[in-house]
Amino acid sequence: MKRLRLLWNIVRIISADYVFYGFLTVLSAAALLLPRFESGIPTFGDALWYLFVAFTTIGFGDFAAVSTAGRLITAAVSLYGIVVVALLTGIVVGFYNELLKVRANTSLNEFIAELEHLPDLSREELLALAERVRNRHILR
Repeated sequence: MKRLRLLWNIVRIISADYVFYGFLTVLSAAALLLPRFESGIPTFGDALWYLFVAFTTIGFGDFAAVSTAGRLITAAVSLYGIVVVALLTGIVVGFYNELLKVRANTSLNEFIAELEHLPDLSREELLALAERVRNRHILR
């Protein structure tokens, strides 16, 4: 839960939440409009399903837009959905890269702290430290 909150804070800091809210608004408006233009998509729920299938590029084919207006709505929602998915992917990758950087810096700081106390270490502690360096491939 803590990581999800951190991820959402990152989304808000870079103002990507407006993109997500905008997408939900466009998706809802499109799902309300589609049944008016498409006889093959009779309900709001069917329209939501159709748009989900369209913007995720799954394309089951159980519904299809045949009118020009329906195709334009589908194209707009699909393109917006692709942008949102790409943005979310970039945010998650950036989040985990930062998390790995922090962990690496913490690990390196701990290693440097041990090196600062090198003269105080016993022979066994020095051997254990040398083994850890070999196993982690630190400084290679």
